[in-house]
Amino acid sequence: MRRWMACVLACGAACSAPAPAGNLQDEKVRARDIQDAIRDGVAYLQGAQNRDGSWGSARGTTGFDVWASVPGAHEAFRMGTTALAVMALMEAKGDAEAIRRGEEYLLREPPPRRANSMELYNVWAHGYAIQALALSYQRERQSLRRARIRTAVGQHLEALARHETAYGGWNYYDFEVGARRPASSPTSFGTAAVLVALLDARRAGLEISASMARRAAKAVMGCRKPDGSYLYDLGFRYWPHHLANCDKGSLGRTQACNVALYVWGEQVEKGDLIEGMDRLLAEHRFLELGRKRPYPHEAWYFTSGYYYYFGHYYAARALELLDPEDRRERRSRLEAAVLPFQEADGSWWDYAMYSYHRPYGAAFAVMTLLRCLDGPYRSAAR
Repeated sequence: MRRWMACVLACGAACSAPAPAGNLQDEKVRARDIQDAIRDGVAYLQGAQNRDGSWGSARGTTGFDVWASVPGAHEAFRMGTTALAVMALMEAKGDAEAIRRGEEYLLREPPPRRANSMELYNVWAHGYAIQALALSYQRERQSLRRARIRTAVGQHLEALARHETAYGGWNYYDFEVGARRPASSPTSFGTAAVLVALLDARRAGLEISASMARRAAKAVMGCRKPDGSYLYDLGFRYWPHHLANCDKGSLGRTQACNVALYVWGEQVEKGDLIEGMDRLLAEHRFLELGRKRPYPHEAWYFTSGYYYYFGHYYAARALELLDPEDRRERRSRLEAAVLPFQEADGSWWDYAMYSYHRPYGAAFAVMTLLRCLDGPYRSAAR
C-alpha cells in the first residue's frame, strides 16, 4: 500500500510542474445544437475507425501519456476504446458497416492479457467489451452470430474472474505484490464500470456470474463513505480523508458507483442518485479543473482529466434511472457540461493518451448527449 500511495502522490506532485504550451487556457468553447453535435461526433467516430475495425493506437504520444507497456497495455486500450465506439454508434444508429466492422474486431480478437505483473488495464477492456457485445446481442437475430457473441462474452468473463482481486472487484494496477491473483485493492470506479457492464449483459440475456457480481458490489459498497462519496480504492479505507477521497475528489467516481450499486440493489436509492448528480453539478468546477491537464492527478483533490467524460457518461446513466420530473433540469445542466467542448473535428477529449483519447471521449460524449435529449435523435444514417 505504501508503494501505491507513493506512486499516486508522485503523479499528483506534477501539479507543481509547468504545463505544456497550448493547454486548455487557449480553448474556445463552441455554441452547438445538440442534434448537430451528436451527428458530428458520430461522423468523427466513423471517420476515425482503423482498417481492422478498431479505434485508437499507440501512435501520437505527447510524452505525458499514462504508463503503458507494449504490447499488452495497448491491446487493452484499443479493445476498450473500440468497445466504447461501437456502443456509441449503435446507440446513435450510426453507419451499419462501421458498426459491423467494430463488432467483428471485438469478436475476432482474443481478450487482452495482463501486460505484466503491475499493469492490468485489460480489466477495462473486458468490461467494455462485455457491455458492447451485450448491446450487439440484443440487436442480433442471426443464431450463429449470437453464438459467437456468447462465446466472446464468456472469454471476457473468464478473464475477469482470473484477475479479480482477493477482495472482489478489480484494480488496473498491482504495485504491491504482482501476484497471479492481484493483491491490490479494488478501485471503486473501475469495479463499478464492470458492474454496470455485467448488468447490461444480464439484461440482454447473457449468462454472468452472480457471485462475482455480488463480491464486486460488496467491494464498491466498502468504498462508500457516509457523505455519499467514494474512496479511490478499498485500500484507502485507512486514509478516508486523503484529498483524493473527499467529496470533490470523488466527483468523477461517484456517478458510476451510485449507478452500479443502485442497479444491483445495494443500499443506494434514487435519492442518492439525485444527491450525487446534484453534487457533481454544484461542484463541477473541481472536475473541470482536471480536464485536459497533461499529468494524472494533477488538479485539485487529485482529479485526473480522464474522469471527465467517464463521470458524465455515468451521470447520464443515473439520469435514465430518475423519475421524469427529476430528470428535466438536470438533463440540461448535464448537457451544458459536455456540449460546448466538442473539438472542430467532431471529437471530445479530456486527457491526451496516445491516439485513444479522441475516440473514447467522443464515444462517452455521444452516449451522454443522447441521454440529454428531450426528444428523439434524428440520425444522419440512411
